[in-house]
Formats: sequence, structure tokens, C-alpha cells
Amino acid sequence: MLKILRYALLTLIVTVGLPLSVWASGFIIFCGTMSSMMQPLNPDHMDAAIVLTGGTNRVEKGLDLLSSGTVSYLLVSGVHKDVTLPALISQSGYKGRIDKSRITLGREAGNTIGNARESFDWVTQNNIHDAYVVTSTYHMARALLEFRHVLPAARLVPYPVEPVDFSPTKRIYWKTAFVEYHKLLVTVYRVLLYPNETQPIPPSLSSQ
Repeated sequence: MLKILRYALLTLIVTVGLPLSVWASGFIIFCGTMSSMMQPLNPDHMDAAIVLTGGTNRVEKGLDLLSSGTVSYLLVSGVHKDVTLPALISQSGYKGRIDKSRITLGREAGNTIGNARESFDWVTQNNIHDAYVVTSTYHMARALLEFRHVLPAARLVPYPVEPVDFSPTKRIYWKTAFVEYHKLLVTVYRVLLYPNETQPIPPSLSSQ
């Protein structure tokens, strides 16, 4: 009887405890990495910055990089079809002067994999060799994975943006981290097992 109980306990640890420990460790690492992300103090000059819409302060930071001469061109990916460039600049709260001819609005992307593929076309057409990827801290790991998968030859440097009122003391922080961590796991799974898949959810998961 004792041997049976030991076997049952060992089975429980291996089948439940070990995966749970790996999951929890990964989530802790993800949160720690997310919280420690910082913008470069003295950013190098790059050909471009690619801003992913969907979070606060992202567009404004991209405009800052262009206005300061840190980048030569700016792509804002995932812009709604009805939003004009003046409206986008106004909504961002940016007050400086900007060369609008160096800004491209990408309107095709509806998610992160779409951002990466939209950026691939723009980078290829404009002979871009290096670029800052501008997105929120919680989104950066997944965005870089998608972008480096689609653009392996380009030098992509993270330029993380801290969202407004986003800290570990807020409930939204943990909710966002929990959701984004699982999205990252799905992306890793898809990139490794379905490298040519163009949908965010791989067939093996979407069919279940």
C-alpha cells in the first residue's frame, strides 16, 4: 500500500507539479523582465523606428525619435483606415515639429503577427537595415519574437514604452501580464512548430 501511495505521489509531482513549477517560474521571469525594461539612455542612430499601435505613449515616443534625428524614418503599424496622420499626431499629444514626409502609416495589421508582416514589406521596400521596435513593456517580448522571426536579417532594437498608470500595485498590471505571458507561450509554440503559419493561433490549438 505504501509503495502505491509513493508511486501515486511521484506521478502527481511529475504530471502536475513539474509543469506548474515551470509555468510559474516562466511567469516570474516574464514579469521581472517586463518591469526592468528601460529605454536606451543614449540611443544609437537607426534607419527607422517601427511603432506598434495599441498602447499609450507609443506614437509619441516614435515621433520623438524621428524629431530628434535618432531615426530617419518612422512606420506606425496598425493604424485604423479612417485615422489621418494629423489626427494621429494630435491624439498622441505630441507638440514638437515633425517632418511628416518621413512617416508612413501602415493600415493592414490587426495584430502583432500582422505588424511584423506589414513591417517586412516596408523594410524591404525602403532598404531599412536597422530599426527600433517601439511598443509597451508588456508587449515587447512577443513583438520582438514575431519581428525577428519575419525579419532575421534586420537589426531590431527594443525601445520599450511604459504605459500610463501601469505598476505592480495595480490590478491591471497583473491581469495584463497574465494574458500577455500566455500569448507569448502560444507564439513560441507557433514559431517553433509552425514557422510558416500566418495566423496568431496555430492549427493544432485553434482546432481544439
